Amino acid sequence: MSRYCSVFLPNLTRSLLTVKSMMKPQYVVAACLTLLTGIANAQSFSNSRDSTIIYFGQPDTTSYGQVFNSAGGTLTDWSFFADSGNAGNLGLVISAWDGVKAVGPALYQSSVFSYAGGAQSLSFNGINKSFSAGSYIAYLTVAGVNGAASNVGIAGSSTDGGMSGGFRFLNSDGVDPLTLDQSWSNWNVANMQYSANFVSAVPEPESLALMLAGLGLVGAVARRRVRPQA
Repeated sequence: MSRYCSVFLPNLTRSLLTVKSMMKPQYVVAACLTLLTGIANAQSFSNSRDSTIIYFGQPDTTSYGQVFNSAGGTLTDWSFFADSGNAGNLGLVISAWDGVKAVGPALYQSSVFSYAGGAQSLSFNGINKSFSAGSYIAYLTVAGVNGAASNVGIAGSSTDGGMSGGFRFLNSDGVDPLTLDQSWSNWNVANMQYSANFVSAVPEPESLALMLAGLGLVGAVARRRVRPQA
């Protein structure tokens, strides 16, 4: 990475200065943002429903979670799916996973989600949380939630959605799992059905090379436009 930065970053700086000297600043910014947006590396992970895991929420199980392994990046949104259940409130928490339990503090904690009951997507948008490479768990919970949802059947899956994890649950009688030194259990359903979207935190070397080429092209166009007419 250091070798790569030492080669590309000086070239990037020189290209930006060249373009800036020949174009208005607002055009330079717009061009750079367009190029950076184009090279963003977005990744989607999801699996398909083939079972139902019963029952999450009051009076049964406090927390249902999906362990996942992240290669690093910014998580923009996460969704679980309910097959059935009684209306009420719940939340989503994401924390580190040490192999047997969720480890605090929470890396992300949603506001209260109002579940309408029955079949519904439990979607949490605008997470925008950066994760380094490692193991984590995203879990639904009714711990500390007033008017908690009850008897919720959560969609399960036999596949891990590409993040090599698995379903875990904990009945902590409404106590926050992150305050307990207690192992989570698994069941005969391998995974929860989920959908998650990540955006890579660092562009690949090939992407930066393309960006430099694009900036050079913008500079060439600018030079041609400002050349005096014969």
